[in-house]
Amino acid sequence: MTGRSEYFLKLSDVQFNNLPPHESAFQIRTAQPKDAPLLAELMIDSYRGTIDYDGETFDDALSEVNAFLAGERGGQPWLEMSYLAFAGSRLIGACLIGEWQERQLPIIAYMMTSADSKNRGVGRHLLNQGLRALGGKGFTEVRAVITDGNTPSEALFLKLGFQKIEA
Repeated sequence: MTGRSEYFLKLSDVQFNNLPPHESAFQIRTAQPKDAPLLAELMIDSYRGTIDYDGETFDDALSEVNAFLAGERGGQPWLEMSYLAFAGSRLIGACLIGEWQERQLPIIAYMMTSADSKNRGVGRHLLNQGLRALGGKGFTEVRAVITDGNTPSEALFLKLGFQKIEA
């Protein structure tokens, strides 16, 4: 079984004015409970062929998304600070943020980008939007848990200033 590592970011270290502007190739809005089926489709597309894919079906992904939305993944979802990217009517990316009840901190619970939209700045932009929202609400720190060996996610989070917590 692949391990996971925890990462943290002090929001006071983020220069929000220096974050890249919105990419015009996609539209952004906050997540809503009704997005669950779209998020499940994106989860399968985003994870298929990666270290995080274990052969999940649409029903498995929908169950995972619904558990997150119901607060059954360690804390409440914060949809007003979770962002989705669309190309037309197609969901191409998501940054879902919630409360990590155990740590009493916000957590980037899920970062997903459609297979054909990877390496185009979608994930970076969504994560930046989420960090701005957290900073605007007065949070001082945010966490993430990333599967060891998920080099695209590790690179994205490290580039934005997250630091790995060494055990």
